[in-house]
Amino acid sequence: MVNAILWKLRTGAPWRDLPERYGSWKTAHERLRKWTADGTWDTLMSEVVTKDDSIGEVE
Repeated sequence: MVNAILWKLRTGAPWRDLPERYGSWKTAHERLRKWTADGTWDTLMSEVVTKDDSIGEVE
């Protein structure tokens, strides 16, 4: 599901254009909405940035 959300954020395409390989666009959208509301998305992104920073790959 994370890949679906990242694809959407990277491309800026409408949710309905999400490629089928990522599953239901409705599920991905709902998951992002819930994760944003409860702070999970911020936690995930913080962990990714911290890990990338520790190995020198933050862009």
